[in-house]
Amino acid sequence: MANKLQPNIKLTGSAEIDRATYAGAYLTPPRRSIAYLELVIGIALLLAIDYAFGSMDGFETLNPNPYWIPIILLSVQYGVFEGLIAAVVCAVVSILSGIDPDIYQLILSEGPGAALDRAAGASFETFTNEDYLIAWDYAAQPLLWVITALFIGLLRERLRERNRELAINLGQTTHREKVLSDAYNQLLDTKEQLEVRVAGQLRTVFTLYQAAKAIEKLGPGEVLIGIADLVRAVMQPTKFSLYLLNGSVLEAVTNDGWEDDDTFQRVFDSGTPLFQEVVGRQRFLSAVNSQEQRILGGEGILAGPLTSVDTGEVVGMLKIEQLGFLELHVSSLENFRILSDWVGTAFANARRFRKAQGNMFMNEDRTLFTDVVYRTNAKLMKQFGERFGLGVTAVIVKAEGLDVLHAERRQAVIRALKQVLDNHMPPTVMAHEYRQAGREFALIVPGANPVTAGPELAAKVEKAVEHYLKEASIEGVDISTTVKALHTPGGAEGQPKEKVAG
Repeated sequence: MANKLQPNIKLTGSAEIDRATYAGAYLTPPRRSIAYLELVIGIALLLAIDYAFGSMDGFETLNPNPYWIPIILLSVQYGVFEGLIAAVVCAVVSILSGIDPDIYQLILSEGPGAALDRAAGASFETFTNEDYLIAWDYAAQPLLWVITALFIGLLRERLRERNRELAINLGQTTHREKVLSDAYNQLLDTKEQLEVRVAGQLRTVFTLYQAAKAIEKLGPGEVLIGIADLVRAVMQPTKFSLYLLNGSVLEAVTNDGWEDDDTFQRVFDSGTPLFQEVVGRQRFLSAVNSQEQRILGGEGILAGPLTSVDTGEVVGMLKIEQLGFLELHVSSLENFRILSDWVGTAFANARRFRKAQGNMFMNEDRTLFTDVVYRTNAKLMKQFGERFGLGVTAVIVKAEGLDVLHAERRQAVIRALKQVLDNHMPPTVMAHEYRQAGREFALIVPGANPVTAGPELAAKVEKAVEHYLKEASIEGVDISTTVKALHTPGGAEGQPKEKVAG
């Protein structure tokens, strides 16, 4: 029940209410083109009625005048502007409809001035009070239309604004109700989770103990395998990742909970703000702080250096991309610091132990030569190639994907690599661990020219490893290969020549 009620809350900043959203499209004034179309249709219909049933005088003798209809309708429906347009147009059409046809002929022949004098019965210079009353009789009704359209339109605008405010208040009330409901459900879920945690406290302590034992290993690869369980037990994150320092870049070696549509970076070089703050200044960053949130740049909620408490050496970075809302508090920030130091110290100790075991030829499972042996054999094979004029190629095999460092998947990759050596390679080819990362391996192939035969050889190795992984029903492991030239007859050496994407 607790999982069912728990909302999926992510720390993405404070929510803001968009007032325009609550106003609603139905409160937006209709398009003016529709109003004009309705006006044209209404006037055309009134003209047709006046022509068919009246004397085509603009309904002069009819009271109230039918031209009130489009004026009132448009003012009520659309507002001030459309109502005024309707009043002006109706006034013009009404006046022009009542003019004697002879007046139009006089306008065409002698001009508008002569037509106006004839219609008024005199010129403007000889206007009497009676003439002005007649003119007022013509202008009174259009002025009344304009004033009526203005007042009705203003009332309509006021009503529309009031409706918009009511819609906004309704939306905000609905939002507050939803927030309160979510808060109640979250509080109920918190109570149930506390009950479950109290009941399972012993089991939690045992899980933490088992996870702590998992990283207290002597091999860097084994430490990396146990880190995921320890992070889950201490922080309970939804998504997290582990990066190791490789020269001047941070490379992701473990990513837990990542989905296909996630865009988190797998590599951070020394020029990125996150690298400079975490590795350079050894800062712990939290999205709770606005300045640190900008440094994180959407890459996570917490990030901190993996530091050896004994030597102060920075070996990598631990980053949490998604965390439950209730899991982020003051104690969790301190736990994150302790966890980073714990993991960093364990990994640094395992790396120093591996470095001290320079005379160790095989890995813990005695299936592959160690990285120390690889460096020695690479130098010997290079000297061998230079002396006899032969090409010497190293094929670097890299395994990537979710949980690739877990024991079952890592052993599956090693078994697939051994099958490639046993079934497809001559006895002179040697397989080694590479860079002590636990997910990279190197095959030294004497007699293979890195330039002419290297890319084809790497592609075949990649295809064969993928084939044996598929036979073992191992999915979600991406294999890629890189050709590294140990000796090229007459060419440059020591750098990767071509990468065959896996």
